[in-house]
Amino acid sequence: MKKNKFNFFENAWGKKTYDYDETGKNDPAVKKQKRINRIIAAFSVVCALLIWIYASSVHVTEIKYQSTVNMKRVSSVESKGYTVEYNTGVKVNYTIRGTVFAISQLPSKGVDVYADLSTVNLSEITGVKIVQLPLIMDLPSDISCVEKSQEYIEVIITKNNIE
Repeated sequence: MKKNKFNFFENAWGKKTYDYDETGKNDPAVKKQKRINRIIAAFSVVCALLIWIYASSVHVTEIKYQSTVNMKRVSSVESKGYTVEYNTGVKVNYTIRGTVFAISQLPSKGVDVYADLSTVNLSEITGVKIVQLPLIMDLPSDISCVEKSQEYIEVIITKNNIE
């Protein structure tokens, strides 16, 4: 058998003639073609896996959640001589949009929805005041809220008369 020096492409895909036995078991061309087929199959599997990972990470989806509204800094307002009243059972339905990967990083119950009493100017309250506080959601930068069932919660703040 004459062995020629070929470059990579000619060696892999070039046409060559070999002497082989009648069964073809020891045919170098067949062995080489099988090896090439295995390499191509492995490369195809790796490429398919990479494409699947990329597609699943950039695929944008929307998911709906329902959360109970929490109130923050109630005790600090009450310690200053005010009474805070609000409906504790308020539930908010919301829809968030983001990549499948980003949404999968969120807790299964969704994100925390809350209203913050520190935004209220207490010096303006002399008796009873009804305040509408915006609902806040702490979302990662790659996730956005596209729909909320309500934007505000009503809170009644009363100044206690301490004499």
